[in-house]
Amino acid sequence: MPARHAFQIRHPAGPDTCVAFRGPIIDALAGHAARLLPVAPARLAEILAGLTDRDDLALGEALSGLGLSQRADAPGRADAPDRRAAPDRDLAAAIAHVLRTRYAEPLSLGELAAATGYSVFHACRVFRATTGTTIHGFRRELRLRHALARILDGDEPLADIALAIGFASHSHLTNQFRARFGIPPARARSQAGRRTLAGQRPSA
Repeated sequence: MPARHAFQIRHPAGPDTCVAFRGPIIDALAGHAARLLPVAPARLAEILAGLTDRDDLALGEALSGLGLSQRADAPGRADAPDRRAAPDRDLAAAIAHVLRTRYAEPLSLGELAAATGYSVFHACRVFRATTGTTIHGFRRELRLRHALARILDGDEPLADIALAIGFASHSHLTNQFRARFGIPPARARSQAGRRTLAGQRPSA
């Protein structure tokens, strides 16, 4: 600890805090910790209405975004991108790795952040700033690409594919697939559908 930074250690069996640290450096680090955010019912309704997917990851990321603008305006963060460029890239890569290996699992933001050792707010902010997309959007793209590969490579029932890669239902897959590729998944197996897909540019 730097000079003049106080700390306390209490017995774990006692009623008091076991360890407490104070000081500007600690206060800055604590800014990444989890916190409660008041959300008005009308604002929550707007957030829910704007979600195309209603899973825990999408909802958690949308709600965590409520606090990101406040954190971006926090004192002492103007020089953060330059100083933390490499760590931020490493964190984004770690999140992407977890998503690639566990894309079909119903991971919540809390579970994903815990797997990388950071708070939900920090993980969401860094991933979006580094990759240009949200965590939820990245996972959805992974699922859709896996769906496309399985649809084109065989005759597996679409409902089985949907459940195997993490979509809630056949209709959920169909809606997301059509929005991404412009055709329903059943048509992707036809010659006309393959020609449509072949004419599309891959996303960045």
